Amino acid sequence: MPADPGWLWAELGLAVEVSADVRGEGLDALVGLALRRNPRRAHLLVSRVLGKHLPVAPGAGLAAGADLAALVRALPGFPEDGPGAAHAHDAGEAAAAGEAAAVGEAAAAGHRDGARPGPLVIGYCETATALGHAVADGLAGSHYLHTTRRDLPGVPPVLEFTESHSHASHHWLVPEDPAILRGGEPIVLVDDELSTGRTALGTIRILHAHAPRGRYVVATLVDARPAAARTAFADLAAELGVRIDVVALIAATVTVPPEIADRAASIRARLAGAEPPDRAPASDRAPASDQIPTPAKARPSVPSVPSVPFVQAVQAGHPVRWLTADWPADLPEGGRYGWSPTHRRRLDDALAPVAAAVRAALTRPDGRTLVLGTEELMYTPMRIADTLAATGSGDVRYQSTTRSPVHPVDVEGYAIRAAHTFPAPDDPGRVSHVYNVRPGAYDDIVLIVDSGVDAASPAPVADPAGLVAELRRCAPVAVLTLPAYRPAPRSIEVGLALPEQAR
Repeated sequence: MPADPGWLWAELGLAVEVSADVRGEGLDALVGLALRRNPRRAHLLVSRVLGKHLPVAPGAGLAAGADLAALVRALPGFPEDGPGAAHAHDAGEAAAAGEAAAVGEAAAAGHRDGARPGPLVIGYCETATALGHAVADGLAGSHYLHTTRRDLPGVPPVLEFTESHSHASHHWLVPEDPAILRGGEPIVLVDDELSTGRTALGTIRILHAHAPRGRYVVATLVDARPAAARTAFADLAAELGVRIDVVALIAATVTVPPEIADRAASIRARLAGAEPPDRAPASDRAPASDQIPTPAKARPSVPSVPSVPFVQAVQAGHPVRWLTADWPADLPEGGRYGWSPTHRRRLDDALAPVAAAVRAALTRPDGRTLVLGTEELMYTPMRIADTLAATGSGDVRYQSTTRSPVHPVDVEGYAIRAAHTFPAPDDPGRVSHVYNVRPGAYDDIVLIVDSGVDAASPAPVADPAGLVAELRRCAPVAVLTLPAYRPAPRSIEVGLALPEQAR
């Protein structure tokens, strides 16, 4: 089996030249490498700080966002010279120090002090939803919105676009208040990686056609654009008469050989014996799973008041406990419909009692705990995990489930060593995945879901039974349900789709 940690880079023929490194830690500190189950792209840069495919200390994702926010604030002429700028700096310092409870308060303080409106920050689902939140936390007075792939009844999208290379290509922007897309403030787009840059360029085009403004910033962990793609950003800026900046923690040129798909297929064939038993299906149809009774099946809706936790009876595996958060009814669980400085402040107030309830449900509060978000629901679970870490003695890690189909190989130097595939909680008709969660790795797993469902889902509430059946093979599971925020229905607003030639 390969022993060199860089073996996959070499066998795929990927050549990397780092041109800028803000942290000075090297590319390997930010990303690993894996093979995709995606005919459009053979390889995947797997972030070590994002908390998506790999478990991370929860403060790591917040610190990465704080570092990106600092780079945005440092851009020449960026509108951060009001009284809120100092508070944005405080928010970044707090996140970098792992003091998550202070992040939202520091950023919100700038808003209360009368700072002028900050930028609109837009994160790409599903990978960068929490990262975008964390960037917005460090920009005084900013509003945050992330794209979504959920088909939401009564909330028509304002804008939509596609990613041609993605496994799940469609994105919608569904702000509760469409006016936040029509302001003149700068827009900061946040993604975990820039490879070709086409998605960011296409997004800028449709945003500018919807409501022109003078400045756009793209903030990313890894900027891996080739030279031609970098030129395309300058060309679009000249065409639209705007300024477009790109900031990244690390910038590198990654040269991809034309035969990379064949190389990847050869590697998969050679290492077929090292594939873990992930029970992953060949298609996106949901697999059969062990069925266990859940509150979602036993009750027609999730209660709006706290329920008494109870140990769920199971026939095999570790025990499961179901929790319902004492959560403000009008506080969104994330930035799908928009997230303001007031929301940041209110989340800070809600975190401590929720974390205390979670801690009370753990079998070993001082042990190894994984807090697991679900797809787009990343930021609030990350903040809950960070609060657990800050207020207890246990070892807390955070990551999230994902739609992203990745090929697992259990060998040294490969980023994705284990995989579980299951019906998605919000839409059992499709599959979702969680990676690198193994039996014995954790004393407790805390799964955090929201009570919303896709419009096409037949279930009245989110049903995590398939995921729970997988997780309980690994450790005791506590399932925390956050009430899904429901904006008031509104009429359809005519939006824009990304032109086909830009996709």
